[in-house]
Amino acid sequence: MTPRSTKQSGLASLACTECRKQHLKCDALKPSCSRCLQNGEYCQYLPSRRGGRRKTRDANRRAPSNHPDELNVSMLHASVMLMKSIPIGYHYQASLVLPITAPEQQPNTPDSTSPQRIPDNTGIPAGQVSWSLITPRNPPSQEHLQSSHDPWFYDDRFLRLFYENFHVAHPILVPSAAYHDRQYPEFLQLVVNFAGSHYASSSPTQQYKDKTIAELTCNPTRSSCMVQAWLIYSITIYARGEWQEAQNAFSHGVELALELGMNRREFANSIQPENSIEAESMRRTWWELYITDILLAAPFKGNTFLCSTMAPEVGLPCEELAYTGACEIPAPRKILDFKRRIFAPEETVFSSFSYRIEATTILCRALVLNKLRDHHRDHLQAVENALVSWVNHLPPKKLDFVDSYGNIDEMMFQAHITISYATMLLHLPRSDLQPVLPQADDRFWPLAARSLASTLNRPIHSIKATEASRRISDAISLCPNIIKHTPFVIPALALCGMTQLATAIKHTEECFDHHYNRVTLVLGCLKSTKRIWNLADAAYTHLRVSAADGLSDSMERWSTEPLRKFFPIDSTPSNTERNHQPARPTSAISEGQDMLFPPIVPAFVDPTCYNDSFFTSIPDFDIS
Repeated sequence: MTPRSTKQSGLASLACTECRKQHLKCDALKPSCSRCLQNGEYCQYLPSRRGGRRKTRDANRRAPSNHPDELNVSMLHASVMLMKSIPIGYHYQASLVLPITAPEQQPNTPDSTSPQRIPDNTGIPAGQVSWSLITPRNPPSQEHLQSSHDPWFYDDRFLRLFYENFHVAHPILVPSAAYHDRQYPEFLQLVVNFAGSHYASSSPTQQYKDKTIAELTCNPTRSSCMVQAWLIYSITIYARGEWQEAQNAFSHGVELALELGMNRREFANSIQPENSIEAESMRRTWWELYITDILLAAPFKGNTFLCSTMAPEVGLPCEELAYTGACEIPAPRKILDFKRRIFAPEETVFSSFSYRIEATTILCRALVLNKLRDHHRDHLQAVENALVSWVNHLPPKKLDFVDSYGNIDEMMFQAHITISYATMLLHLPRSDLQPVLPQADDRFWPLAARSLASTLNRPIHSIKATEASRRISDAISLCPNIIKHTPFVIPALALCGMTQLATAIKHTEECFDHHYNRVTLVLGCLKSTKRIWNLADAAYTHLRVSAADGLSDSMERWSTEPLRKFFPIDSTPSNTERNHQPARPTSAISEGQDMLFPPIVPAFVDPTCYNDSFFTSIPDFDIS
């Protein structure tokens, strides 16, 4: 069988790098193939690595033509490609200098039609395009001029990692299936790839950050996509531990959002119909700004909020299944409808995103209360009532955030974590629990510079704070992969570990192992997360140093206890004794008693500190 020739197969013997990368058919035209010419891509050819005899480079290259028309077409193609590569913000003027045939080579024609030779005073070779810069408007930096040509900008791996990790926790952009059809502008794609690059190993994120911030700061676009870009960038910078820069970037996004009117109900409908993905993306963007505004302020211990003071006009987001295309996006509900659900005759279930919004609003109330100079004890009780009522009014299907198939409802996970975080922030300053190392970084512990109003005694506040930290550790034990969650869970997780640590020191040695296990759980989660986010590194270091200082004496006494305290060695019968024991009746086995294993004594089980059912209405998560 003779090998199939290239001509018979209809494929070009050589393909450019762009067509190869996209696995597309290339016509191998030079200097640019048709596909790259149409898309304005830089077209280049690499030598083939296939075996066999090859033609020389000169033989593969098309012979240059001396015909003026063909040269002019080539120059026009080059000019189109150059125009598409010009960054936004510059104005250019182009003049095409055409090659002129010498007079002695022209045919005998009347003088009226004879082309006259133009003197070459420009210093530009004939047949080239002359570009002159007229006026720069917001001239971009050198990094911006090169950003769109960097290979990492086109790396689909970063886009995939963004949607697998970051987007799940902050679902404001269109779903991944509609990302390419949406055709987001380049600056937003840069931010998406920058956020996704953190989840890739050995990725030069600092270099990507410099290119991204150069694009954002020099681009004059004022659109909803720019708001989304600043929002994603601020969350990413926050997770990197760059707190002040994150706040500044977020302020840019909020300022632009208010200028565009994204806080108005009619803004989303003016983009697309209200049941479209694009309109839903706009609603989610505003509410994500609202949530981020509060979560950014929590570690700063400030009360300057930019979004929560606005009237809630924007419609509530839908369920994630509807947004991803599993079902049709319904008409958005109003925030007033959500508040009226409590008085409805029949229980109405709202989206998980809606309960997340309300949980963050309660957190905001706790932050404001802790910063007030003077407030009545009824103000404290009102926030406490809101925390308890949030749980009591949850529909049964929203009590758990993990279904029977192991799927995690990330929005409800964040909502539960936020409520427990708010509970700790509210009760810790009024409790008798103290941080182990008060001179260390106090960003993760709510300090009170004065005596705060209280409706309970300090031990009760301590119990409520400890119970809230237990709820967070239980939730993390179900979903320990913190990288899949929002970076805003890191401060809550750090405060959870510090509260358990303070409780272990305050309580007796009998329940030391109970609190010790929860502290080690939090440390392990932070240790795995700090490989991605520097914010987790700071939290891990602070908790590790505090635990090493506060638990060293207890660990030493705990490690010297005899093993029989935790496992009843003497009660375990030997093989000889087991063989000579009379068989127990079948009824004993049916009652759950195993003939092969001894009963576990209570000393082997971690003791509890108190009957928590008196202090919380949240049922234990079903992990069976």
